[in-house]
Amino acid sequence: MWRSLSGKPTPDLIASVQELLRCDREVIHVGSDSQHYGTATHYVTVVAVVDPGQGGRVFYRRTSIPRTQSLGHKLFLEAELSLEIALTLSRAIAHDIVVHVDVNEDLKHKSSRYVRALAGMVLGHGFQVRVKPDSWCATHVADSLVKGKHAGAA
Repeated sequence: MWRSLSGKPTPDLIASVQELLRCDREVIHVGSDSQHYGTATHYVTVVAVVDPGQGGRVFYRRTSIPRTQSLGHKLFLEAELSLEIALTLSRAIAHDIVVHVDVNEDLKHKSSRYVRALAGMVLGHGFQVRVKPDSWCATHVADSLVKGKHAGAA
């Protein structure tokens, strides 16, 4: 179930996104993040429709699976969840879509070993890709929602 940032259910994500696209300035951003909670890993996937200089709207959905042990598996599943919705949107809406991946190119971070593979996976599907520090949709918006830091994140 998709929800708006306020927590209100969004029964038809595609129609909701289409309503926000008034011109070619708007960009659709998609990103996911995850967090371990007990024996489960919770994932949040975000779709943000942004009109530069005018703001934007955010939609999100939650998914939980048994706890993911491997960092690589967790990161690839985040990217797969983002690609799944990016592909769904691209089939229905002819518009720019940017996929944000929660990995860091800086070699001091463990996720750096996955940057090339994950960026290649996104590019191979025909989407623009953003990684840290430019992957705000995954590293800030989805992160805040998966950690319950937003009032509508319940």
